[in-house]
Amino acid sequence: MAIAVFDIGLSVEAVSLFLMIESLEGGKIDASQNCIAPRQVVTAKNCLEKWNADEGDFHSAVKELVARNVISDDHSEFKILSSDVWITK
Repeated sequence: MAIAVFDIGLSVEAVSLFLMIESLEGGKIDASQNCIAPRQVVTAKNCLEKWNADEGDFHSAVKELVARNVISDDHSEFKILSSDVWITK
């Protein structure tokens, strides 16, 4: 996990969405530790299926993460960007 996400001044909703995307992305799966969960494409649709707050909060969180260069939103597919390019306050 990119622990820096807690230090850049994001809203609670944006941090929650980041953590969801990261877990769905499976980017930290370690096959050598017998973890075989498949990586999946992370979309707004599959995030919204798991999101348990208002849909408006979800869309605000997406906008915040994109504006801060934490994720890319390419045709509704979310990808976490390198923390080197994140915009901090």
